[in-house]
Amino acid sequence: MAKQSKEELFEKETKYCKIIRSVTVEDGDERFAIEKIYIKSLQRYEVRICLYRDCRDRINKLIPRPVDLTMDKFVALILVGLKAGVLDDDFKQELIKGLA
Repeated sequence: MAKQSKEELFEKETKYCKIIRSVTVEDGDERFAIEKIYIKSLQRYEVRICLYRDCRDRINKLIPRPVDLTMDKFVALILVGLKAGVLDDDFKQELIKGLA
């Protein structure tokens, strides 16, 4: 993924990263997200697929575990990621190239 300016706008910042853009697909009380993040310690951009839930200690808490979701929810998450720009044109080109 191409390097971009560290000074761009972001949705949320943690000690670990800046969440540049995030989109979700809901399934009951679970929210599956695909996020474009900037990892501070590595100084690079990555894409993260993750799960959020409302917990006793915090609403919309990131659950640090593998994300298991149904095929239709996975496809929906990829599609909203493409439409919202979380997954950019470089991703689209790599995907097309990989399918050829």
